[in-house]
Amino acid sequence: MIYLKDASWERIHLNLTLATDEEAERIHSLRFYLVALSGRVEAEFRLAGVDGDVFRLSLNVTNNGLNRCIESGTYRILASDGNGEPIAVLFDGSFETLSRYGRSFVYGAGNGVYTVSFMTDEFSDLPELRLIFLNAKKSDEKDDLYRKRGISARLKRFVKKTADAANILFQRVIYSFIRAFRFLRKPRILFLDEKRDVLAPSMSALYDRMIGRGLDKSYVIKHSLRNTESKSYSKLSTAAVIARIAKADIIIIDDYVPAFNTLKLSDSVRVIQLWHAGAGFKGVGYSRWGHFGCPAPFCAHRRSDYAISDSMAIRHFFSEPFGILEEQVIPTGMPRMDPYLDEENRRKVESQLYETYPSFKDRRVILFAPTYRGRNRKTAYYPYDLIDFEGLYRYCEDTDSVVLFKMHPWVPGEVGIEERFRDRFFSMNAYPNINELFYITDLLITDYSSCIYEFMLMKKPMLFFAYDHDRYAVSRGFHRDYASNVPGKICLTFDELLRAMREGDYEFDKVERMLPLYFDHVDTGSCDRVIDWLVLGNLPEEYSSALQTRRVETARARALRFPPV
Repeated sequence: MIYLKDASWERIHLNLTLATDEEAERIHSLRFYLVALSGRVEAEFRLAGVDGDVFRLSLNVTNNGLNRCIESGTYRILASDGNGEPIAVLFDGSFETLSRYGRSFVYGAGNGVYTVSFMTDEFSDLPELRLIFLNAKKSDEKDDLYRKRGISARLKRFVKKTADAANILFQRVIYSFIRAFRFLRKPRILFLDEKRDVLAPSMSALYDRMIGRGLDKSYVIKHSLRNTESKSYSKLSTAAVIARIAKADIIIIDDYVPAFNTLKLSDSVRVIQLWHAGAGFKGVGYSRWGHFGCPAPFCAHRRSDYAISDSMAIRHFFSEPFGILEEQVIPTGMPRMDPYLDEENRRKVESQLYETYPSFKDRRVILFAPTYRGRNRKTAYYPYDLIDFEGLYRYCEDTDSVVLFKMHPWVPGEVGIEERFRDRFFSMNAYPNINELFYITDLLITDYSSCIYEFMLMKKPMLFFAYDHDRYAVSRGFHRDYASNVPGKICLTFDELLRAMREGDYEFDKVERMLPLYFDHVDTGSCDRVIDWLVLGNLPEEYSSALQTRRVETARARALRFPPV
C-alpha cells in the first residue's frame, strides 16, 4: 500500500510525500498518475526523489504537460509499473489535516478562482485519497439573485458584454480572412510589442543582426509597436495590428500581448518570446497565481512556442511564469547582451558618457536603480523619503563618489534632488539604456530588479536595499527565495546600507559563485543563436530531442487508461 504522509505548496507546485510498504525492487519502477474517475490520465507526477520507502512527488497544477491547467474534476492518484494492478494512494489521517492541504488561487481581478481540495472516498473499504480541481468563474447573473439591479445597469452590462464579444469575433474574422487569402510571397517576420512604441533592447539588437546578416532578402521583416498602457488607440489601429499578425509566419515578442488571449493563431505560426525583464525576482504570470491581477487559467503567455534564457539552469524561471514546458525555453542568451558585451561598443559608450558628464570621470560611481512600488504603471512610485540624502551625500564627499539615480521607467518624473546635492547626485531617468551606465558604475544599489544579471557580468559589487522584503513577498510574490539568490548583501534599512558601503561589506563572493549558474554563454553570439536556432529552425539536437521526448512522454501518459471507479 501507498499512503500520503504530507503535502505542501511551492507557488503553483503541489508537493506530496508518500510512504509505501511495497517491495523494494518494485518501488523504483513505479510511476504516479493523476487519474480521473473515468480512468483517463490527466497528468503524470514528477518524481522528485525516492528515499528508502518514501516518495517525493511534484505536480505543476497550471501545466498538465499540454500547457494547460489541470481540468476541473475529481481525481485519484495511481501508481503503476506497467505490470499488474495499479496501486491507489490512500490516506488514513484526519479530515482536518486534509483540509489544510487544499489551496485556492484567485485570478484576474477576483473574477475567478481555481481550487485544489483534498478528501477521501468515504464509501470505499480503504481510505483512498481524492483530489478535486475546480475552475470557477464569477457569474454576474447569479449576483442578480441576491441584489437588485436597475434596468439601466443591466442594460449597460449587456451592451458591454455584447460589444466585447463582437470585438473578439471581429478580430478573429480579420485574422482568419487575411490568413486564408494571403498570396504567395516571402515569409514574414513580425516584431510585435503592445507595451512600448519603440523597439526594446533585445528586439532592437536582434533586428539589427537580422539586417546585418541579410535576412531581409529572404524575409519581409516588419514592426508593430504600440504603447497601449499609456496611450489610447482606435479600433482601426487594433484591426491593423491584427492584420499584421495574420500576415506573419514568425512573431517575435518581448512582453505580454493581450490579443493573444482570444486570438487563435495558425498552427504554422511560430511565436518567440524574448522577455524584456530577464530572470528577476518579481513574480510574473503563473508564478504569482493567487495574487491580484494574475492571469486566468489560459492566457497570452501560453501562445509562445519558444522562450529564451541565459542558461539551462534558470530556464524554469521562464517556463513557470509563461505556463509552458521547460523544454520550450532555449538557452540562447539574451540578444541585448551582444552590444553590451562588445568591447568596442563599451569603449565608445564610456567615452561618450565621460564627455557628456565630465563630473563622473575619475570618481567612484554609485548607481541607485531600484524597481517600482505600486500595482501597475498607473500607480507606480518609489518612496524617496526612505533615502537618507544627507548621509549619502556625506559618504560621497568622504569617498569622492557620485550617485546616479536611475528609477524604473514606470516611476514618473525626476528624482527631487536638492540644489545643494547636485554636484554629486544626478538623475539619469532620461538616459535610455541602463546597461550602458553599468560600464562606468563601481557599485550598484538595487532591490528586486532583473538588472542585477547584466551587472553581474561586470564583476563589480552590489548592495540590495530591500526595506520591504516581507511585504513585497506577500503582495507581489517572489519567483524564488530572495535571500539565498541575490548576488550581494541585503540591507533592510538605509543606515545598514550606508554602513555596508563604508565597511565595503558587499558579500562579493556571491557574484563569483552565481555567474556560472546564470550564464551558459558570455559572448556576443546571442542574436545569432536566436536567429539560427529559433528563426531559421536549426535547433540543436539536444534541445529538439528533449522537447520531442517530453511531448512523447506526455502523450504516452495521457493515452493510458485505468479501470473506472
